[in-house]
Amino acid sequence: MGLRDRLQNLKESVSQWTEDVSGNSPDRKIEKNLVEMESGSEIARTAAVKALVIQAPIDEKWLDPIINSFTRVLPKQPGTTQEAIIDGLMELRKHRPSKDKEIFDAMQQTFDSPSPNVRSKVVEIWTRFSLKSDAKKSDTIADLFEILSDEDKDVRYQTQESLMKILNTVPKAALPELKKALSDDDWRVVYHSIVILTDFAKKYPGPSASLAPEVIKAFNSGERLKERAADCIGILGLSNPDAMKPAVPGLIKGIESKSSELRKASSKAIGRIGSKNAMVVYHAVPRLAKALKNDDWYIHVEVVKALGYIASNKPALVKPHLEIIRNRTKTGADRNICQAAEWALKKAGG
Repeated sequence: MGLRDRLQNLKESVSQWTEDVSGNSPDRKIEKNLVEMESGSEIARTAAVKALVIQAPIDEKWLDPIINSFTRVLPKQPGTTQEAIIDGLMELRKHRPSKDKEIFDAMQQTFDSPSPNVRSKVVEIWTRFSLKSDAKKSDTIADLFEILSDEDKDVRYQTQESLMKILNTVPKAALPELKKALSDDDWRVVYHSIVILTDFAKKYPGPSASLAPEVIKAFNSGERLKERAADCIGILGLSNPDAMKPAVPGLIKGIESKSSELRKASSKAIGRIGSKNAMVVYHAVPRLAKALKNDDWYIHVEVVKALGYIASNKPALVKPHLEIIRNRTKTGADRNICQAAEWALKKAGG
């Protein structure tokens, strides 16, 4: 090999080495990952995002550009990559708290992500952020009520849990939003709103009773809502039994339903109302006593308790049925029924 050939080989080797060094530099790696995040396969994009989260804090000059890239591309990414970006943004905001608004605004755009996991994650993060910011709570509440109609059950339950947390911190905003949601055309929104109101009413019983008409309407509107609505009616009845009077005919029908769960829920609701004002539910007493004669042992504890609660308020209403209650103290299918019957018998003066 001549001198000229050796010089050419040396030149090519130096050129290749320079390219390799340049390609392996931190800047080149970050640039490559930024490109990969937008144009690679879903697996490659996700891997690039995770790499960028590690690389960003190492070189301060890249922190803002990477955060900006994440917020810009987040809404357009596939589900797995969106999750990785959201996790990354939550990590990088520790280094750039000044970017909080941009980060959370970008996350909010993924409320309609095709991935249920992403939607649930954003709901949970958005709730935590809103709980720390009074200014954000009202906007977040309205957004979350819309998400109660989500097709994915896990997303709806995450949203329900989040609304419970937020509404308990701003009770004045709760009732107007719940009133509107209880009249929604989507049964899923109504269902979760009933659950939220039931929880809310335990802490704020008086004001919650103002939504009795909406809950009673939901109870009478369809089978999907009856059990949850019956539970809510009972809780509201503890603070305002008179407001629950229009619900009693439906609850009596519930005692005779084919559904054991509905019979149980209806009996429990009647007992709660009757413990405060037995005359509101006096028509239900014979039906409760009749329910103790059937073979559905599953409901007997709640039925006997309901009779006991009514008797604690108005013993005379239950006295005609002392014999069937006394019978259950000895023949209940399990110890809980017998003990509940003994308690009810004492309340009724037996």
